[in-house]
Amino acid sequence: MSLFTESDLLRLGGAERLTRARVFADEIDDLYEDEHSLCATITDGQPYMAMLHHGDRRLSSECECPDGKPGGFCVHSLAIGLCYLDEQDARAAERCAERRF
Repeated sequence: MSLFTESDLLRLGGAERLTRARVFADEIDDLYEDEHSLCATITDGQPYMAMLHHGDRRLSSECECPDGKPGGFCVHSLAIGLCYLDEQDARAAERCAERRF
């Protein structure tokens, strides 16, 4: 079960940012997860370290980019969320395929 849904990300970041975040999500190859956060470096002209925190069933984010102010969700933090959800979907599909054989 996922820690959050794409609908959660849409609610927090808005449709325009979430659409832009999809481009970056497809480029993430260093997603790191610990018990409270997801973290990745995202290149958008320059590399930015971004984090999406999921502790206490609430999402919050941090990013080094100019839009990464506290309480906001920039495209980079949203991209991390989308990347995580994509990975969860891929794992679920893999498990389903394994059960078929």
